[in-house]
Amino acid sequence: MNKKITEPENGLLTNQMDVNSTDFDKFQAKLLNKSRARTQEQNLNIELLALKYKIEDYLNNDNNEDVKIAGEFIKQYLRTLRIKQNRFAEYIGIKPSNLSKLLKGERPINYELALILGRIFKVNPMIWIEIQAKNELLRLKQVKHQELFKYSLKDLLRMDNNGV
Repeated sequence: MNKKITEPENGLLTNQMDVNSTDFDKFQAKLLNKSRARTQEQNLNIELLALKYKIEDYLNNDNNEDVKIAGEFIKQYLRTLRIKQNRFAEYIGIKPSNLSKLLKGERPINYELALILGRIFKVNPMIWIEIQAKNELLRLKQVKHQELFKYSLKDLLRMDNNGV
């Protein structure tokens, strides 16, 4: 029995619904039943997808106050997948102490490790490098804040026009 799906005419996927209505209560109940019917694997996939979105949001967010090291995201993956840190360190071939330093942000993720993390967690390896690069730029921006003000294209062009 195939139902024909029609596109909404007004471009909206749903019509506005009064949250105090019985229709809304029915809708919530239906969503709750659907979520309860999901398998553990489906729930895990949803959590992993949510984590990918958190990483993307972090990289796309211009809020410079909320610095998150790559290790925080790795910890979230390990926690979500219920993998112990020692087991993970052994699996990827590094000492547990080195993994601990990596998770704390005391050691950077090298390109080889980025490839391994990308393969294991199904995340583009460049993401791990981009997290580190963003954080390093933010750190330098804070440390060198005043010094950076001396650079401008206008001053450079003025110097060039004056023959300096």
